[in-house]
Formats: sequence, structure tokens, C-alpha cells
Amino acid sequence: MSMLWQPDRPIIRSPLETDVYKILMLYYINEYYPYLSVRWAFKNRTTAVQLAQYVSVNELREQLQAVQQLRFSDADIAYLRGWEMFPPAFLRQLQSLRLTMPDITTRDGQLQIEASGSWLETTLWEIYILAIVAELYGRARALADDISERALYEEGMARLSGKVSFLRTHPELKLALFGLRRRFSQLWEERVTETMLTHARTSITGVSNVYLAQKYDVEAVGTNAHELPMAEYALARHQGPHAVRQAPYKVLAQWQQLYGHKALIMLPDTFGTEAFLRDLPPEYPHRWRGYRQDSGDARLIGEQYVADYERRGIDTQDKLILFTDGLDCARMLELNQAFAGRIMVGFGVGTNFTNDLGLVKPLSIVMKLREAAGNPTIKLSDNLAKAMGPEKEIAIAKQLFGYVGDFNEATTY
Repeated sequence: MSMLWQPDRPIIRSPLETDVYKILMLYYINEYYPYLSVRWAFKNRTTAVQLAQYVSVNELREQLQAVQQLRFSDADIAYLRGWEMFPPAFLRQLQSLRLTMPDITTRDGQLQIEASGSWLETTLWEIYILAIVAELYGRARALADDISERALYEEGMARLSGKVSFLRTHPELKLALFGLRRRFSQLWEERVTETMLTHARTSITGVSNVYLAQKYDVEAVGTNAHELPMAEYALARHQGPHAVRQAPYKVLAQWQQLYGHKALIMLPDTFGTEAFLRDLPPEYPHRWRGYRQDSGDARLIGEQYVADYERRGIDTQDKLILFTDGLDCARMLELNQAFAGRIMVGFGVGTNFTNDLGLVKPLSIVMKLREAAGNPTIKLSDNLAKAMGPEKEIAIAKQLFGYVGDFNEATTY
């Protein structure tokens, strides 16, 4: 019986094997930018690992071709209809969606993967590609290091059991499983999800993997991602500095128009949290449920959120901080102790749960939007190690947003 891999089957077997926020953002894109031309690019931030030595271009291409053949079934559409978030016309359109095939090459020992085309035809590739590359690497690395599937599985289960025990000891911690994009394998993510739902159910607020949320009848949860303000930035560069500075708030306005009171969690760090909070129109902190912290010094940024709410006269007891940056059990406990009783606290856990098998270390890999409408996209982040974009454009963005942060911490995941 397979414990971690099924090499004779495609890694991605359903179009629903993506994160909730991808479906939410796909509707956003369909409504506002159905014809916008974009380019995505893959990056391995764990530069010490020459990924092309482990992942075959031909095998990767076969996996992506298998994804390209997938279609949303009637059952998939019926499930998404149950979310009560999308109009029938969009759900019908999903069944005719066709993804453009990415280009794959290698350079200096690294994989070069790019997806170009309309935003609608490319955005779903982000999660599929990350999950496929991570699994192909895990298989090949274990083989190269002579590590058996059983040894990996047993070590992973021992670590997972420790997490379950920790959560049962600390029932105050509430977390969503956000572990699809850099999971060790499809089978392992499902084992983690099943184990957590069976043995630590009261700690789990939801699952971001739409396929697993449906299979295990648990709430599918997600917010939105950096790609939205990154694309808005690129579009605004045609218009001038004021439009650039307003790009993150345009995203909020359009998202709120689509989703009303649902899924209203702000992601402030694309161009720096300090700048975001400084110019944030008052209607959003009042109306939106809270913030997702995804980079930088989590404790410091959490304090910024609380202080900003208090400055605006907003009761923090009704608001949420969702921490999602490289969390493990100890870090969650530390952050919960710092903020519990002052503001609602939640966690989105990923790699440290779904790719923690000890014997093969996870990679820090990303697939990010690089261009929109012919302009480069930019991500500054609250951690400069995560900044993305041409150096000249990064310098311009820092000036436009008044970015003065100097936090620079090597990315683990």
C-alpha cells in the first residue's frame, strides 16, 4: 500500500485540488480583468539546491499536461454552488476554462517555469505547479539520499503525532490547514488532514485545499493573495503615482463589491504594512473582519494592527489577526499568548505541517505574477528577503509607498 507516492498516477487529479483563495480570485479576475495579459514565473528560493538535478523536465511537463486536461465536473460545480458566492454564469464558464501550457527550461541547475496568457487562463497554475514540483523533488531527493518511503512516513507520523498532542494540550489554539502549495505529497497532505480532523478536530477551523474540504466535509477557508495588488500596481504604473498608491485599496473596494461580508480579511504587506495602514480609508478597518500577517516580524506587525484599530476607535475584540508566516506549534503558542484577550487570533499553517518529514527538507519555492499589461509587478513585503521585481522598479515602489522597513530574514519556506 502506498504511503507517500503513487508514481503511476498524476499528482493533481482534480481541478478542485487548489486553494480556496484561487477560486475566489478567479471570480474576481473574471469580473474585472478577463482579458488582462500576464506572465507568471517560478522561483526556487532555496538556491543551494539545484532543483533541475532532481526534477526531470520531461516528467514535469507530463504532469502539467495531465493538469491541462482536467475539467471542472458537474459535481465540482454543484459543490462550488453550495458556497453561495458565485453567479451561475461564472460557474458555467468554469467548465469551459482551458489553461495555457507553461514553458519549462533549465538554467544554472534551476528550473525555469513560466506561464503566459490571460490572467484567467494562468492563475490556477500557481498552486498546481508548486504542489507538483514539491512532490517530484521529494521523491527524487529520497531516492538520491537512499531514504525509504517507510522511513519517511514513520518519521512524518511521529512528528505529526507530536503536533496533535501539542494541540490537544493547548485547545485555545485555532488553526486552518493551508498546506497544499508546498506539501510533501498528495497522499501525505491527505494523511495530515485526516489525522488532524480525527484527533484534533476542535483546533481546526477549516481547510484551504478545496478537494480535501469537500471530501472530508469541512469548511473550505481562504482569503486572497498578493497577486491582486501586484497586478493592480502594474496597471496603475500607466496612470501615475496616485493611482499606484491607491492600488491596494482598489483591490479592497472591488473584493468587497463581490463578496460583501464574506471573506473580508485584508492582506496588508504587499507594499509594506506601515504604508498600507497609514493611508487605509476608514471604511475598511471598520467593515472588514481583520488582517492576515504573512511576512516580517509577526509580533511587531500584530501590535501595529492592534494600535491602528485602537487609534481609529474600533473594538479589537470583534477583529481578527490571522498569522500565516512559517508557523510551528511553539510560534503559534507564543503569538497566541501575546494577543489573546486583546484581539481574536487565528493561524494558517502550511509547510511545517504538510512537509515536515524530517529526512527530506522542504524547499522554499514560489510561483509569482511577474508582469501584467506589459509592466513588471512588484512585491516589497514586510521581509525584504521576499521582495520581488526588477531592482529599479523595487526602488521606485519603495519611494512611491514611503517604504522604510529594513527587516530582512532568510526565507525558510
